[in-house]
Formats: sequence, structure tokens, C-alpha cells
Amino acid sequence: MDGVREITNISTGSLGWHCLEAVLSKFNTPSVADFHVHYIHTRNAIIKGLAENDKKKVSFIPVTDAESVFQAVDKLTKEVALDYFIHSMAISDFTFSYLVSHVKLAREIEALQHPDGFTAEEVRYLLENPRSRYSTGEKISSDEDILVGLKRTKKVIPLIKKNNPNTFLVGFKLLVNVDETELLHVANELAEKNRCDLVVANEASAIGETNHQAILVKGKKIIARAVGKSEIAKLIIDSMLKN
Repeated sequence: MDGVREITNISTGSLGWHCLEAVLSKFNTPSVADFHVHYIHTRNAIIKGLAENDKKKVSFIPVTDAESVFQAVDKLTKEVALDYFIHSMAISDFTFSYLVSHVKLAREIEALQHPDGFTAEEVRYLLENPRSRYSTGEKISSDEDILVGLKRTKKVIPLIKKNNPNTFLVGFKLLVNVDETELLHVANELAEKNRCDLVVANEASAIGETNHQAILVKGKKIIARAVGKSEIAKLIIDSMLKN
């Protein structure tokens, strides 16, 4: 928002890291000639130490916000013929757009007045592009109330099959206060819309490091269940590699 305030994602990236460890454990065998992992992560994501041999197998791709994730995935899926893509990163549907004081915004709306009034379209445009917004990095005054504007982010998951149709895609769906029937329904919608080959679905109240519960959905059916991030990651890799 400014030099000291942030709007950020609280996800730790823990499940993603467990998936990386499961991949390294599964693939680092004499029977696997070669493989490489491209690991996209934010600056706050959990990154642990790797053995020297494992480090050679992983390329880390840092990102900062939703737009940089979009660009990173777009570039990667266009340049590399990926066999598998585990899209576990929790990307917000909205991102920060601007800050504006209530008083200054009210004055801008008032300035729209003319004999015939003003249209909803004029107000909408102003709300999307207020001239009196704070500039990037400008310190926010604590003496006035402010309005925070958010804008929709670009959808990342559709890029994967669009750019790399043969990739086996693992999608994730998190919902709040729903039963398993609804969770399965929404997971199937995600799979159909984005051509996911496998979907990992969970409900927010069932998430934790040790008691994280998830269902794996494929072909519109629940094919497996797991508890704990490590077990979920292993199950994802095992289910994925069956194909």
C-alpha cells in the first residue's frame, strides 16, 4: 500500500514444499535417468535446505505478486515442455490497485455534476481511476480515512494447458464452510473449466500442518483421501505418476 503497509497472502507455501520433497524422493532413484523441477515461490514462502545433489535438480523462480506469477507461468509453459504441473500456489482473485482519501474522492465525484447529473459509467470510471489517488510508495496520512481499491488478477491456471496441452495438471481448490458434496462439485467444475487431470480439494477448517485434510478428485470422483501435508504431497505425486 505504501512503504510500510502491505496487502499480502498469508499462505506459507508449505504444501508446495512438501510436494517438492516428495518429487525428489520419488525421482532420485537409479531407474530415473533425468528430471528437473521448476519451483515458483514468493519471498515469504517456506524454503528449506536441499542436499547438494538435489540442488542441481531444482530451479527456483521467485515471484512478488499475482502479475509476476502470471508472467512466470506464461514464460515457463511456453519455453519448457512440462510433463507435470502442480499448481498449489494460492493466488488471490484480487490485488491492490490504489489508495485515495474519502474527502478527495468525494470532491472528484462532486466535480462530475452537470445539469443532467452524471451517469453510473462516469462514476465507475472515476472509482477505477481516481485522479487524487496516492502515488506509489507515498506515505499515507493517518489524519484521514482512506478507501482501498482492489482490481481483479489475471487467471493463471488456464495458461498451463493453453500453452502446454500435454502437461498433466494438478489443480487445487479451497472452500470455506462447505460439506464434502459441495467441495466435490466445485472441484469438478475447476477440473472441467481448466482441464485439470487431478484436483486436490480441501475445506478451510481442516487445514493445518499435521491435521490438514484433503480429497483427491479425478474423473468426477474422489479417488483418495489424506491427512497431513506430507501425506497429501506423497499421495499427489503417487496419483500423478500413475499416468
